[in-house]
Amino acid sequence: MSEIGQGLSLSGIGILITFSALGILILLILILKALFPARGNDFEVSRPQETPPSGIDPDRKVLKKKAAAAGVAVLLSKSSFTEKGGLGSELEKPVGIWWQRGLDRIHGKERL
Repeated sequence: MSEIGQGLSLSGIGILITFSALGILILLILILKALFPARGNDFEVSRPQETPPSGIDPDRKVLKKKAAAAGVAVLLSKSSFTEKGGLGSELEKPVGIWWQRGLDRIHGKERL
């Protein structure tokens, strides 16, 4: 058998093994879905809506917390940038002496 034929047969066997493993996995998932069906809404007990003693709806309370978190995130992101939007200057700040040497070499200020 030639090298090309051997490579093609090896590739074919690899693809066959891969797809057969995928087929077995799909069959296993289908069998498990048939054995353990998803629960419907039949099991939920309907309770009347209770308002907490504070008088604030819990969903509204969660919404207020999320809004406050979003506001803080926006303020922090705005305060973390410089006035000029200096991403380049932030990247050029030396992390260590090795970084400064690399920058000096790039800008032609290499010290010997």
